[in-house]
Amino acid sequence: MYLFKNLLSKLDLSKEKVISLVLTFVLTLLIFLDSNYFDHILLTSTYVFSITFLVIVLIAIMLVAGHAIYKSAIHASVGFGVLIFLAQTYCALDTKTSDGIASLNTLWTIGFVFILYEFFNKLQEAYKAHTKPLREDIKTKKWEPLLLMVIYSIFIVGYISLISKVLTPIVLDLCIYKSVT
Repeated sequence: MYLFKNLLSKLDLSKEKVISLVLTFVLTLLIFLDSNYFDHILLTSTYVFSITFLVIVLIAIMLVAGHAIYKSAIHASVGFGVLIFLAQTYCALDTKTSDGIASLNTLWTIGFVFILYEFFNKLQEAYKAHTKPLREDIKTKKWEPLLLMVIYSIFIVGYISLISKVLTPIVLDLCIYKSVT
């Protein structure tokens, strides 16, 4: 046992390297057995497992990105809900004036800028918290953490795109974007 530990210390094998070595050995053994004895049954099923694993990883990244977006959206939705309520209530009035529309437009613009600032501020906090381990790993590993951050960012942009597609018709239907009747 001492000889084995001495050999491991000379090879500078950390726990991660030993796990990788064992997994590589097991996979090599499985491929050898599959090609010689199992008529490539394991090889064809490997594709299914690989795609399933990739889908699970993408779903996990999507859920983390969704958590960041929805946490930020919940924080900003209170102010946005108040703005929409105020604007729709005023637009529903029979007596609208050009001064009222201008005031509502000013309130809407200032409130919308504030809401966007709060949304992206909370999103930035969540993004930094979620990607902190990946940003530290970029220094040692080259492409894996960068790829995960790119996929995470793509999901973030996708969620923002979906939210904006839903909110755009609501906002454009307000009377501040239509002529005063």
